[in-house]
Amino acid sequence: MTSGATLLESVRGLLERTYRIETGLGELGAFVIGDEGYRRFYAGRRLHRHAGSESEPGAQLLVRQFGAEVLACIFYPDSLIRKLESHPPQRGLDESNIDAFAVFVEEIDHFLLLAERTLLGRPLTLFEMELHANVSKYLVLSRFLAGGQRVIDPLRRLWLRHHLFEKARFRDEDEGLRSRYRDARRWGVKFLDGLLAREAPDRIESLRRFHDAGAREKLRLIQSAA
Repeated sequence: MTSGATLLESVRGLLERTYRIETGLGELGAFVIGDEGYRRFYAGRRLHRHAGSESEPGAQLLVRQFGAEVLACIFYPDSLIRKLESHPPQRGLDESNIDAFAVFVEEIDHFLLLAERTLLGRPLTLFEMELHANVSKYLVLSRFLAGGQRVIDPLRRLWLRHHLFEKARFRDEDEGLRSRYRDARRWGVKFLDGLLAREAPDRIESLRRFHDAGAREKLRLIQSAA
């Protein structure tokens, strides 16, 4: 999956540069498994995991904790990787690949944020992970959608917003989990609205303050910017 590995590192690099993330990790591909890896290493084990989206079920961050030690990897179903290889996001985004790519980015963001917080010994809530990922996937997909242009035209921006935030339905039967995802999406959109209203030079520092803040401080930052 050469093209998938290249895409993996491209997204990782974009997120790390944007937020100034330092994890000390090597190749991210070493922490990614597909269907066979899941069956071999994780089937039947007790895990902390995240519910998938209705459009692209299955992809998730898999986490096991042994005292202070945290073991994590990203599971991407083979079908999702095949879709991205058949319709590479590097060549453009459309209805054929936007859902798969959004999930692809979301799980990378989860993994990097968890790795950084574990390294720093800082807490991380599931709500904060989802909030952060909502912001990150919009930023990354905006970059891919723009291609070589500096800005996206308003209609394309509305199209992206619809696919990322307005059409989503969550599959988990637990209402508490669905509520957490809805809240994270709502707060993420509110942050992005405030971010896009700022002058371009101020946006990167706003993003880094958002990233560095804990869950409660993130909400305070969003409220103060409203």
